[in-house]
Amino acid sequence: MRSFFLLSAAAALTLASPVPQELDFDLVDVVETPSNVTIPTNTDELIVSYDSDAAAAAVQTSILTGQTEIDISNSTTNSTSSSTLRRRGTCAVQASGSGPVPSPDTASAFLSYSAFASAASGAATPSGYTQAFKNLNASSNAYGYLGFTNLASYDTAKCAQKCNAISGCASFNLYYERDPSKDPGTGCENPASTTNIKCVFWGGDLTTVNANNAGQYRSSFQVVIAGSNGYVNNTIEPADGYTSPSYYGNAAIDAPVDCNGQSTFLGSKVFTGGPFDASLCAAACDAQSATNLKANKATCKFFNTYILARNNVAIGQYCNLYSQTWASSYATYKGSNSGGNKYTVSYSYGFSSSADAGTCKKPSTSTWIISSATATASSTATAQPTTAGGFINWKTFQANGANLGGWLEKEQTHDPIWWASVANLSTTPDEWTLCQTLGDQCGPTLEARYESFLNKSTIDQLASVGVNTLRIPTTYAAWVNVPGSALYHGNQQQYLKAITDYAINTYGMHIIVGLHSLPGGVNNLDIGEALMHDDFFYNTTNLNYAYAAVDSILDFIKASGNLTSWTIGPINEASDNLSGFGTSAGLSDKGAQWIADYINGVVARTAKVDSRIPVMVQDCFKGAAFWEPYFDASANLVIDSHVYYFAAAGTYSQYVAPAVCGQAAFIAEATKFPNFIGEWSLQTMYNNSLAISERQLIFNTQRYAWSKYVSGGSFWTAVSYSTALVDGQGTQRDYWSYTDLISAGVIKSESAFNGTAYC
Repeated sequence: MRSFFLLSAAAALTLASPVPQELDFDLVDVVETPSNVTIPTNTDELIVSYDSDAAAAAVQTSILTGQTEIDISNSTTNSTSSSTLRRRGTCAVQASGSGPVPSPDTASAFLSYSAFASAASGAATPSGYTQAFKNLNASSNAYGYLGFTNLASYDTAKCAQKCNAISGCASFNLYYERDPSKDPGTGCENPASTTNIKCVFWGGDLTTVNANNAGQYRSSFQVVIAGSNGYVNNTIEPADGYTSPSYYGNAAIDAPVDCNGQSTFLGSKVFTGGPFDASLCAAACDAQSATNLKANKATCKFFNTYILARNNVAIGQYCNLYSQTWASSYATYKGSNSGGNKYTVSYSYGFSSSADAGTCKKPSTSTWIISSATATASSTATAQPTTAGGFINWKTFQANGANLGGWLEKEQTHDPIWWASVANLSTTPDEWTLCQTLGDQCGPTLEARYESFLNKSTIDQLASVGVNTLRIPTTYAAWVNVPGSALYHGNQQQYLKAITDYAINTYGMHIIVGLHSLPGGVNNLDIGEALMHDDFFYNTTNLNYAYAAVDSILDFIKASGNLTSWTIGPINEASDNLSGFGTSAGLSDKGAQWIADYINGVVARTAKVDSRIPVMVQDCFKGAAFWEPYFDASANLVIDSHVYYFAAAGTYSQYVAPAVCGQAAFIAEATKFPNFIGEWSLQTMYNNSLAISERQLIFNTQRYAWSKYVSGGSFWTAVSYSTALVDGQGTQRDYWSYTDLISAGVIKSESAFNGTAYC
């Protein structure tokens, strides 16, 4: 579930006052102040290697388990030039530097030596860099130390070249340093000096404020610095899936509410122990989206990340997440005070999702609809005779369905009370981590819940209001044992058989059995295998395991004794671009071709059993028309679209119903294959009401529209125990649980409304 078409409806709104994004002082006040960096003198070079991919993975894992301060120091390693390592000990001779030694050999003479000042003042600014300061008698103590090298001459181009070759290097500091020729100690407390020309690399910006290291004493020897120049790279590394950054300097975004009077702020994170890296905030944005999608909340479309300093000392990379892009004119926050500490902002950048910038849609006096694809046909599907042999024809079949979601593929969102009784909610966000945590008890725990989550009386209740179709999500682990997978492979098919046999034999229901997860992960969500898993794409090993799961489903159908009662749904909401999830950009052209090839393989396998068994193609937010060129018209396919209004900008419960009919008519414009609404619910973004009449109108309008314009739909979901609050009244359970809605008198059989036409 969790996909949606975007829609808005008529309303008049008054914007609330802006809500500033103050620092999370509970978070930042406890971040430790980093120790000052000490540049070693017993080697000519030390480079700190930084693994951006490993750091981003650590961020994603931390976000998914509820952490907000994230140490990425494990993603950095030190390497030195072995040929220049020198053993350090009392009075040990140190290698001579390449710079001149002033006479007399004193610290004051070093600081006033004109050749140092001339070299610094006359140095050229390297291409691609901006000079931050010139000819200071202090070196930088900036953010994200990435090592140093001693140069043979005061060469800014050489220093820049080395910085460019280091992952994460954003700036460098070039200076002369007065160092001891021997390691100062007893008997050599103040040895003669040598002059090193140091090029020091940093993962953040350099300023006159953080150029505050004027030297030190080592025993009686005074280390001092002269001719210190700082340079900052004019560009930063891009973040995959996001647009080129906007630079805000020493200010951060202070966003107001959006055009509908709602906050777009999704929270803050802080990263420590590594260089400034926009991809960390991008990873946090993506992981927050995955978490929010599980809870049917707004996803992250924009982030502002910057270096946060406390009392002029950089303590970390701060990251603010938003559901909407904000212009640079809102970059007005420059810091504040807390507990006697002064916090300031620098090196601030903003990034928007390249798939969907999250622009606010303000309601107007007329209904409008946005689809992820443009349909090319203009007429609704033409009815055809039912297929011979009792198999259904989706062009004439009208599904009045319900999903059995959260049953054989567990979702924390729809079963949180049970989940909390067996594991920690924050550390087990998906079934994968739940099974890893439960270990050998995963199987018995899940099977006990399969037994108690729903039963035959659930089917009786659904049938009482005319439900004739069940869409049942499963994991691939219900069908095939994949090496290395943490998902439980056990007796799911026995539970599925008991329920489907009863539904088919007692009520003649049609069953859509779905693979909602695929080996390796199909969309970075909990429902695709596990959060931040998407290795189904472009992996032939995982593809072959997916085909093995399909073959197992076909064997199950053959053994059921009711071959005509099934449709197979081999994929659900696939996405290889999480930042675009919920839009057509969520699946790349390359990804779409991979999915189409997979579906064609499923069609071929199904035809070997019986070509009259339909295959359902979930449209992955591309729209039905997008998929038409990929498949031959003779293929027995039905296109499955998902329509939700809980995450659609500007949707108020009282204005949704009039727009549903237009939505349904638009979907029906694609005619090569029949269309079906595989998931829908009652929750809207704003002003949800528990009034039976309001919920009933939204339900009846959708049920009617899906039957009038397309081949019906299936409500998500039959049973939900969600405790998440919605905007307005009640919890998600009040808008998502079909059986509860029946009990409340919201859902009744269509005959109870005397043929009312809602469209």
